[in-house]
Amino acid sequence: MSDTAILEIVELANGEVVLRPAEASGEPLVSIRFSEEAVELLKRSRFDVAREMLDHAITRTHLWDGEEEDEEAQVPATVH
Repeated sequence: MSDTAILEIVELANGEVVLRPAEASGEPLVSIRFSEEAVELLKRSRFDVAREMLDHAITRTHLWDGEEEDEEAQVPATVH
């Protein structure tokens, strides 16, 4: 058996886009909810935007590879 987790990005009926283990039920690992204004601006591309946000977060933070980032390389928690 492999230690690799299979994750999926899913858009729920309420419009949230979530990252969750492929074969698990329960609370998602990450949830993205767009405001009504953002939904109107993004229209059909909101899923693509959410997917890019998740991909960027995972690759920039090394979220699941067990490596610690250097303090100098860390991105601030809030981007304006």
